[in-house]
Amino acid sequence: MAKNGYKIFDSDTHVGPLINVLDPFMTDTEKKKLEGWSEFKAMNKNGDITYNRGQRRYRRKLGTAKAEAAPGGYMAGFTGVAKKREVSPLCDADAGERIKDMDFEGVDVNLTLPSGWFGTFTSHDDVALEAGMYRAYHRWMDAYCGRYPDRLGGVILCCGRDVKSAVEEIKRWGKSRWAWGILPYAPYGMPLDHPDFEPVWAAAAEHDLAVTLHTFTVMPPYAPGGTDNWENLFLQRSAAHPWCGMRNMASLIGAGLMDRYPKLRIGTLEAGHGWLPFWMARIDEHARTIRSEIPDLKMMPSEYVLSGRYFQSIEIPEGFKLTNAVIDLVGEDVLMYASDYPHGESHFPESVDLVMDWDMPKARKKKLLWDNAVKLYARCGLR
Repeated sequence: MAKNGYKIFDSDTHVGPLINVLDPFMTDTEKKKLEGWSEFKAMNKNGDITYNRGQRRYRRKLGTAKAEAAPGGYMAGFTGVAKKREVSPLCDADAGERIKDMDFEGVDVNLTLPSGWFGTFTSHDDVALEAGMYRAYHRWMDAYCGRYPDRLGGVILCCGRDVKSAVEEIKRWGKSRWAWGILPYAPYGMPLDHPDFEPVWAAAAEHDLAVTLHTFTVMPPYAPGGTDNWENLFLQRSAAHPWCGMRNMASLIGAGLMDRYPKLRIGTLEAGHGWLPFWMARIDEHARTIRSEIPDLKMMPSEYVLSGRYFQSIEIPEGFKLTNAVIDLVGEDVLMYASDYPHGESHFPESVDLVMDWDMPKARKKKLLWDNAVKLYARCGLR
């Protein structure tokens, strides 16, 4: 399928994982442990179950003196984008329903990641439960994506508190058709560049898996600055995503990860893209002036970004003028189309049309919509 002559690879979408859907893939031990999480259990109108342990609430309206004590979920006040057609309520449970949405909008391929609430399992000291839930997720991914192997892929979740288990999961699933990358779950306070993660990076490189750096905001393991947004969701949402992406990519590039693994690819997702040229210049400056705080690098940080092994998803509201300006500065081989489907920020079913209408040379748009994502997620086997 191609829309207006373009194939569309959505480099950042989400899927569940709903506990009621994961249930057949969980062990009795995990099910038993979750009985103790009843106070954190949430159920929507469809009967779908998630957990909200560790959620942060931001309840102060700008211009007021203090936060209100009114009840509400962690995203209370967030309305999302008004949609002409809602996403299928079954897309998190039934791959066929997701495919119908993709076909309706004109999308060929989805890279799927777990929705933000799943980080809740980093908020408790039961590491065995966290690792077990990730194993269940992988078993489910194999079934969910397996129905449409050329259109759906996912990531292997890597527990930063149980690196041995993470590496075992990479070895177990790393050659599977659905596994196109890894997603590190570092517990709050653990740097992504921590040496404990080294076996994870090595295993990812060995299996040709992309390292996806997705941002976390109001749920564990949290974005940087999550506690100093003056209790306001407007400030938190505006600042958390880009700062999380900026910190994550700078920490791995600055730590020499791309030197140690010369073929490893890194993608920063859902953090915006307009900041990238500024950030490249800034981390280059400090690679010169604060050299004592980073290892010896073979190149300047910006050169790794331009090496063909670093990629970054766009946020559509940043628009074609800013996107073109970024591409003018960093080249055509970095940015990737992304919609954040099916979340509230997504413009479904208009995301593709919005970008399709951008004033942009055809060759540039082709790389944005397809080529660059295929390079990052090379294990998808698509061209």
